[in-house]
Amino acid sequence: MMNMKKQKLTLKNCLATLFIFTLLLQLSSNNYNGARAETIQDQEFRFTSTVGIVITDANVASYSSSGTGVSASDPYIIDNLMINTTDSTAVRFESITAYFVLRDSYLKGQTYGVYIAAVTSGTASIVNCTVEGALTIGGPNAHYLNIYNNTLRSSQGSSYRRGLNYTRNVVYATGSYSGSMIRMEDEDNIMKDNIFYGNTSSIRFSGINNSTIEGNVLHSAGFYIFDDDITNISNNTFSNNIVNGKPFGFIYNRTDETISGNQYGQIYLVNSINTASEGYTISDVNVGIQVQNCTNITIDNVVISGKSGIEAINTQGILIENCNLNGFDRGIVLDTVNSSIVQNNYFTGYWYGLEFAWADIVQINNNSILDATEYGIYCEDSWNIDAKFNIISCYVESAGSEVSIYFSTCENVTIFYNVFISLGELMAHPAVEWSTSNIIWYNDTLEIGNYYSDWNGMGTYPLTGNVGSVDLYPFIDIDEDGLNEFDEVIVHFTDPFNADSDSDGLSDGEEVNTLSTDPLSADTDSDGMDDYWEVTEGTDPTTDDANEDPDEDDLTNIEEYNHNTQPMNNDTDSDGYLDGEEVEAETDPLNSSDYPIAADGPNLGLIIGIAGGVGAAIVFTAYILIRKRKSKKITKKKKK
Repeated sequence: MMNMKKQKLTLKNCLATLFIFTLLLQLSSNNYNGARAETIQDQEFRFTSTVGIVITDANVASYSSSGTGVSASDPYIIDNLMINTTDSTAVRFESITAYFVLRDSYLKGQTYGVYIAAVTSGTASIVNCTVEGALTIGGPNAHYLNIYNNTLRSSQGSSYRRGLNYTRNVVYATGSYSGSMIRMEDEDNIMKDNIFYGNTSSIRFSGINNSTIEGNVLHSAGFYIFDDDITNISNNTFSNNIVNGKPFGFIYNRTDETISGNQYGQIYLVNSINTASEGYTISDVNVGIQVQNCTNITIDNVVISGKSGIEAINTQGILIENCNLNGFDRGIVLDTVNSSIVQNNYFTGYWYGLEFAWADIVQINNNSILDATEYGIYCEDSWNIDAKFNIISCYVESAGSEVSIYFSTCENVTIFYNVFISLGELMAHPAVEWSTSNIIWYNDTLEIGNYYSDWNGMGTYPLTGNVGSVDLYPFIDIDEDGLNEFDEVIVHFTDPFNADSDSDGLSDGEEVNTLSTDPLSADTDSDGMDDYWEVTEGTDPTTDDANEDPDEDDLTNIEEYNHNTQPMNNDTDSDGYLDGEEVEAETDPLNSSDYPIAADGPNLGLIIGIAGGVGAAIVFTAYILIRKRKSKKITKKKKK
């Protein structure tokens, strides 16, 4: 038996050791990037300075510990530098033609840790360094850099061009700036096995070609591909990249597909036809979904939070509906898009809620664009636009600077049945148009215009911008429920186009102003009875069968019987039964002596409870008696 126990113990120890070894190996693999650099500050430095330095061909040898710089196999080795400065730049490389490797150093500048102003292409490497401040290039010849195994911290993005080998670095975005952590351009780039910690930042690629983006892990960051050249895009490799714990969805050349399942942390859809993305939840990225050079695309039921929501460029036919978007930059961007529909979406907090330019045939219907900080809808250089049943609010710090809806150099625009609200500067004009032709702010047949939060309710509404532009039929309380649009949207969160937002039979105004019930809940006190049932006195039914209507008044027995209860009290007669339970059981919810027990006979639950209690008491008593008997027996034995 002991041998068996020893064997089991040995096996457990071996398994534990193997687990720990595997874990350490994994951690080593995942976190090796920058681990060497993280310990640099603890080492002895060969060169220390509190001011920035400039390294040129003339002095590069003096900063080097070895090497001649004449070839890639014998570069100058510039190592063990400690430069912590309040100057703009810690190390600046200027006019270097020699080969060099900067390694094993700690470099901190106010703006740049390392700035490569001008070096001969293919001569520079930055390895095993901790750099605080941007590591970036400025000269036209700083190509084919090797940046390997560094820890990089910066509030300002770094820019690189052509031939960059950017591998196994750990990159942190510092400060509140949420722009680009990396900007990469041109051809022959490698970005591999890096870890990025952003703040909804972007890794931006512009015009890259013949490049490999592989094995990168992004936290609170995402990729942004800025290129309208399909040939360039198709010549790059995106593989095994992870965005916030899920694969990056680089989706190219798809036809007649539905992309669902919530498997991607970010989606880039390019050169695809009749393709849908639906059911996704995407968070903490610079932009949730990019669509480029596509035809007939649907984005449906997607939740995106982060910096920006959805962007479509050079696309023919796109439907964006039922999406919930929350961020601080742009909700939806349409650029050079024909035949687009944006409907039934909910936006909050964006700088620009919906922005579009060079767009033709745009329908914007039934959207809520709330708490915009610059423009709710911003449109320029677009044609054939129809907007109705939208609710838009915008924070205004300076009247005229921030508006709910703005049109510039557009043509053929129809806008009616919308609600435009200014927040902050409540009397600021929420709607503006400039240099726009054939724009109509009302429907002449229906005699319906829009709601403007600064309108005083008298006469027509003059629009800001073009002289003579006017809404002939502005409105207040379009659904005639007794609440104006401002209060519906900002105070009560009800639907200004629906007099009964919760469909309980009571108008929003009646619930708010008279009953104090919740206009967004059909059953305010959650007692199983709609508010309307509670406040409406019923009639006597002619049958006890709640499923029949013998008096043919189109009401069921339950609807007719025992109303006039309290909609803010779920047990009006305080008898321990919900009003809805009593109505269902056909007892009187206004009479505490009439409750389901009396109507339905003995309460089975109560009987079981009592029986259980009695049974428990009997068992407990028996247990005590048995214990006493055993105790007596034991005592007798001891006496013997």
